[in-house]
Amino acid sequence: MHETVLYNDPFLKQVVARIDFVTPLAGLEKTLPTKLGNVLTEHFPIAEPTESLAFQIEFNVGSGAVQDKRTPIKVWNFYGKDREKQLSLGPPNVFVSQNSYSTYEELKEDFGSVVNALDATFPDTKAGRFGLRYVNIIESDGLPTIKGWEEFIAQPLVGSIAFFDPAKLTRLIHVAEMKCGDLTLRFQFGLPNPDYPSVIKRPSFVLDLDAYVEAAHPLAISLQYMEQAHECIQHVFEQSITDKLRERMNVKTAVQE
Repeated sequence: MHETVLYNDPFLKQVVARIDFVTPLAGLEKTLPTKLGNVLTEHFPIAEPTESLAFQIEFNVGSGAVQDKRTPIKVWNFYGKDREKQLSLGPPNVFVSQNSYSTYEELKEDFGSVVNALDATFPDTKAGRFGLRYVNIIESDGLPTIKGWEEFIAQPLVGSIAFFDPAKLTRLIHVAEMKCGDLTLRFQFGLPNPDYPSVIKRPSFVLDLDAYVEAAHPLAISLQYMEQAHECIQHVFEQSITDKLRERMNVKTAVQE
């Protein structure tokens, strides 16, 4: 058994689980297999297929020119009943995105159902990249624009803020990359500033954690990577915040088997 930290009021803006395929899924540009569609609509009942442009750079040997070729491809978009989540499936990739996050278990069930259905429909398909990303934007009306973040964010992450003049600062983002088992974790943190390039006027702090692996693997293995990615992200996130922010997010713990 292990203890899982849960937040009733998180500052999550978006959570995305994504697979990029080694080779495009053949046939999806024309139609969606019926059995696959039935599984997808169980979790994402609103279907809105669209066309988008795929970009392909070609080199013309005769002229020596580089040409940008744009080819329309079919993208199968599905949404939750309240549009709180999205599934997007196209020949090059698939992703599940949640704008209203509940629990990791719910995300894993949605994404796992999609991956298992794809694996059954296209058994020879391999993933070339898997990624899981959590974007947290912490906002506090009680703080000055860029000062005082040590109340909520671990001091080593906010230490550089004091170096800058608040009247001149337009954005302050740090990027750290680290290994976490088989995965790479890209961690972006700092003051994002939605009003950029104006000076920072609204207090917000971003904790953007993206765990990914870039190596060919069977689709089912992506679900194992997803477990590793979530553990890596949760560990770094918990190191990044203070107990005061945990209280503000209404923290609770649960014991998982």
